[in-house]
Amino acid sequence: MEQYYSYLIFVGLGLKVLGFAARDELLLRTLVVTGLICDMAFYALHNPPIWQSVATIATLVVVNVVLLGIILSERSTFGMSARDRQIYKAFQTLTPGQFKRVIKLADHHLAETETRVLTEGTVSDRLYFLETDGFALEKQGVRYPAKGPGFIGEIVFLQGGVASASVFVPQGARYVSWPVDGLKRLMKRRQPISNALVARFSADLAGKLAQSVPLPKSV
Repeated sequence: MEQYYSYLIFVGLGLKVLGFAARDELLLRTLVVTGLICDMAFYALHNPPIWQSVATIATLVVVNVVLLGIILSERSTFGMSARDRQIYKAFQTLTPGQFKRVIKLADHHLAETETRVLTEGTVSDRLYFLETDGFALEKQGVRYPAKGPGFIGEIVFLQGGVASASVFVPQGARYVSWPVDGLKRLMKRRQPISNALVARFSADLAGKLAQSVPLPKSV
């Protein structure tokens, strides 16, 4: 028996070396935890068992398992509501963990009647994401239909200034909103989230611009 368990210490060493060579943190932690478990088994099977070493390594295993849980949470939509998972589809540039921090600041709304969420010529203190398939834009008293889902107020959010049009959501529409100040504070604290949100809003603006410019007729 001893000739077999004595190899565990070398197996554990090999796994930890592979882990520290891995670039992906999830793989690194997984390999290190497995290697530590091999070390723990070696000291537990030793004759006599070296319980001090077992306890010390067990502490390291627990710490790394907790970190593995955090990494998995950052990379998965586990824990999100069905509605939040649907909204997350509009945030392709964010990781699930980043989105969880962003959506935590949001207020969820259901329009009981037609609701104005943005007023032309005013500064909005909120950023909106409309979950509805359609809404209305009003500029200088003229209404235009618009397709959703989509962001509202991102130009003012990114560049400042006032809203160029009023926006109305129909009765029964669902939408979420974020306080501009709160979202900007989050972006200031976490640069990766800031970069991801700016990239997402820029892509949304580019898509709106492409839709608003008529395509040239083929000759």
